[in-house]
Amino acid sequence: MVADLALTGWLLADTAPITLPAAGAQVTVTVSIGVAALGTHGSELFELLAGADAAVYRAKESGRDQVCLLPPGVQPSDAQPQWP
Repeated sequence: MVADLALTGWLLADTAPITLPAAGAQVTVTVSIGVAALGTHGSELFELLAGADAAVYRAKESGRDQVCLLPPGVQPSDAQPQWP
């Protein structure tokens, strides 16, 4: 878990918004990153992808431009947004 937190911290340091020129205007781009850990959130590719997907939704719901590590014990299906 310590390595997961170190990776999350490293990614967080690189999520600063950047402004790019686009068609005569300035466009600001932000990044939201979801992290799932092998063994903690699954051992199969699709389990990890589902965990990372759930974590990125949490990052966006928390204000975007963030890195979110899915908490241990949280299943990806529990963390997905509920659409009306």
